[in-house]
Amino acid sequence: MRCSVINRRSMSRLAIAFVPVVVAAAAVPAQAFVFTLTPVTTTTPNFTGSIQIQGSVTVASNETFLSPNLVSTFAAPFLPGFAAGFTAGVQNFDPAFLAWNGVGTYIGPIYFFQNSPSNLGFSGGMPLGLYNVNIFGPNAQPGIILSYAGPTGATQSAAANYAINVVPTPGAAAVLALGGLMAGRRRRS
Repeated sequence: MRCSVINRRSMSRLAIAFVPVVVAAAAVPAQAFVFTLTPVTTTTPNFTGSIQIQGSVTVASNETFLSPNLVSTFAAPFLPGFAAGFTAGVQNFDPAFLAWNGVGTYIGPIYFFQNSPSNLGFSGGMPLGLYNVNIFGPNAQPGIILSYAGPTGATQSAAANYAINVVPTPGAAAVLALGGLMAGRRRRS
């Protein structure tokens, strides 16, 4: 009988000692860093400006955003089968994003590309299609990984995926549609 009394006392002491540990663990705030990118950005084969990948980053007051120039990973987009892709040319983090102070929330362009003859598959323009594959990217998709220091000071990261859809220029699409109408009329005659 005496053994069970000692065990109960020991268990009570352990339970009392355990409660502050649980409360202390619960007091550590959860991760609040949020990173998203626009899932699909549309462009045309011969677009000459910057193709901006839009997104948002939110950093909590107890987190420190680490500059993407120092700590980040980037995976460029390719067509399935790797027939074409944004492999070279002008691409980098957007100057507005780099100028952000890393406090609160940033919404706007995160990364940019430019169609260039140095891109894989470029032959007077990028081939049409959804550039949504990169075997080295997060989840085998093109993506960006950003880093931050969490509440404990440990470096953590968050990934977001995106894709670029290269579609015919509006003029070319109109010509294709007109050609389809003309072919339909010829068949009826």
